[in-house]
Amino acid sequence: MGISKSTKYTAGVSVFSGRPDPTWTLSEEVGNEMLRLFAGLESYDETAVSAPPLGYRGAFLRDDAGHEWFAYRGVVTLTSPHGSDVRNDSDRAFERALVASIPDGLIPPALLTQEFD
Repeated sequence: MGISKSTKYTAGVSVFSGRPDPTWTLSEEVGNEMLRLFAGLESYDETAVSAPPLGYRGAFLRDDAGHEWFAYRGVVTLTSPHGSDVRNDSDRAFERALVASIPDGLIPPALLTQEFD
C-alpha cells in the first residue's frame, strides 16, 4: 500500500516594502479549491496591469512542487517549472478568495480597504 503525499500550500500578499510580506498556510482543502477556481478561468492574452511600487501589489499562492499563482487586478499568472499560464480573473474571484483567507490580525485591514471596496 502506497503512502499518499499531501500538498502544502502557502498564501501571501505583497504589501510591504523593506520587510518580508506576510504569508500563511492554507489547508489542502482550501488550496485545492483555489486550484479549481484557477482551472475555471479563461486564458488571458492582454498585458497585465503593473502594480504600484508601494501598497497592495497582489496576492499569491504557492505549493511545495514549485508552482506559484500570482493574482493582481483581474489577472492570475501561474508560474511553474514547466512554464507559465495567464488567466483572466475579471471579477477577481481568485484574488478575493486568497485575500479572504488572511488570518485575523496578520495585516492591518487598512492595507486592503481601498483595493477591495
